[in-house]
Amino acid sequence: MNMLHTIRTASRPIWTLLLTTAGLAHIIVPEAFIAYYPTYLPWPTLAIFASAIVEWLLAALLWNRRFERIAWYGITALMVLYVPVHIYVVTDHSAIINPPVAIPFWLALVRLPWQFVLIGWAWWMGKRLT
Repeated sequence: MNMLHTIRTASRPIWTLLLTTAGLAHIIVPEAFIAYYPTYLPWPTLAIFASAIVEWLLAALLWNRRFERIAWYGITALMVLYVPVHIYVVTDHSAIINPPVAIPFWLALVRLPWQFVLIGWAWWMGKRLT
């Protein structure tokens, strides 16, 4: 078994778990995500619910070989779209008052560069499909 096959085999269930869990969290506790939604972006409630639907759709598409490349590029785009949120959480952390789920500042600092790892991983997976 080659390395790409091994990475691909592991990546799909990992990303499926990440995306479906995140989507579920967006639906169950939207107020936790709305608290960290940048104030300069419109429609926080719609964006939170729409992101859950998109996450679930992309997770499902990962398992269809015909749409897998689209799914990886869609995940890449979604992760890029989340970057402003993570920047906001770091730069305006002290302005976020009484969130339902408190994110410590140190975790926000770690989470921001991790977003770029996720972007690179998803993009790399899309580029590697034959």
